[in-house]
Amino acid sequence: MVSNEDVVRTLERIADLLEIRGENAFKVRAYRQAAAQVEHLDESIAGIAAGEGGLARLTGFGAAIAEKVGELLSTGRLRYLEELEAEVPPTLLAICELPGVGPRTVAMLWREAGITTMDQLRAAARSGALNGLPRLGMKTVERIVATLDAPREHSGKARRPRADVEPIAAELSDAVRALPDVRRAEVAGSFRRGKPTIGDLDIVVATGKPPGILVAFAALPEVERVLVRGESKCSVEVASSFQVDCRAVAEDQFGAAMQYFTGSQAHNVRLRGRAIRMGLLLNEYGVFRIEGKERIAGETEEDVYAALGLRWIAPEKREDRGEVEAAV
Repeated sequence: MVSNEDVVRTLERIADLLEIRGENAFKVRAYRQAAAQVEHLDESIAGIAAGEGGLARLTGFGAAIAEKVGELLSTGRLRYLEELEAEVPPTLLAICELPGVGPRTVAMLWREAGITTMDQLRAAARSGALNGLPRLGMKTVERIVATLDAPREHSGKARRPRADVEPIAAELSDAVRALPDVRRAEVAGSFRRGKPTIGDLDIVVATGKPPGILVAFAALPEVERVLVRGESKCSVEVASSFQVDCRAVAEDQFGAAMQYFTGSQAHNVRLRGRAIRMGLLLNEYGVFRIEGKERIAGETEEDVYAALGLRWIAPEKREDRGEVEAAV
């Protein structure tokens, strides 16, 4: 079954490939907005598609995007995406994830230098072949070389030793707590799970004014570059291109957000499966009954786990290694 997450990834992949291809900004933005809409749904998009009015009920879903998402939901495949991947090397998407390298720069590397893989980029960066290319200053080239040479996890994201990240986490979380209208702010993600190396930081904020908090977060003096800012999330780079994501939620959603952005992917998949078997829906905003959409938990992590029939699970154990079964 195609999940909401599958649809989000597909729409974002299409947007990235279109931008690399040089498609007009309005078309690219339409796919990104559709992805954001699905990401924040409190119900299954498959259920919406099957209901009265179908996907047309969703804001930002024009006829073309609704048709494509409908095809993906019904067949598990999307011919449009396959056609894009045949035209634009999908290996370029991995290069897009590098700090300071977006789809437009990747398109330039592809067309001007014939670079389509990370290995080709690494060789070009070390040989000096990148020097003088449009959109690539010396500092950007140096950053690319440093990133490519850093230890990396399987996802391709550069990781830093925990000891190097701890002062960044402390400084930023204190700065966020000092902002007006912030009720609570805590670091989540792999840092909270106590991992020895960290790919990025997730800071979860409880506030009555999420958009305003994200504007203030992006303006903090520690921020070197704003990557993206929306209504509930702002991604920035600090301390030599280290990424920090700030998630702003309502106070009664704070526990659900901390659970969602702390657990490993495998842990969260396990919990969502348990929730579905109980007739519930679990996401970063709370626990909801599938029938009637009543919200039954979300203010605290303890409430979230209790709603799933579980004792609270310590952050460092949220890796899907038997901790869910032990907490029943």
